[in-house]
Amino acid sequence: MSCQPLNIPTHHVHVIMARPQKEKEEKRSTKFTFRMNEKEVEQLASLCAYSNLSGAEVLREIVFKNRLLQPKIPVLDLQSYGELKRIGNNINQIAKQLNSKTSNHIDYKVMNELSLKLDTIIKIILR
Repeated sequence: MSCQPLNIPTHHVHVIMARPQKEKEEKRSTKFTFRMNEKEVEQLASLCAYSNLSGAEVLREIVFKNRLLQPKIPVLDLQSYGELKRIGNNINQIAKQLNSKTSNHIDYKVMNELSLKLDTIIKIILR
């Protein structure tokens, strides 16, 4: 099978390489500058990181669209998730041991360590 060129007249082919033009009302041609204190800058940076948007996009979403920002990243980071999974596994092993008839021994030291780790992770999640 051979490839043969198509016989299409060149005056019928339109190649558009540029991005489509925006309507005049959609163009953002006006620059607005304002001042913030350090705390406000940190809050805006935090919102940007939380939503994965630029500062201008964050402000437009909140001011003009009256929207609450949605996180673009999981609330739990991988390290916290892994630690939570390990704690859950340990709790399951302890429960299995306590429910078995072969052991009446409770390791209170391990239970206390698990409880402290779980409290720490809950505090991180609720920040």
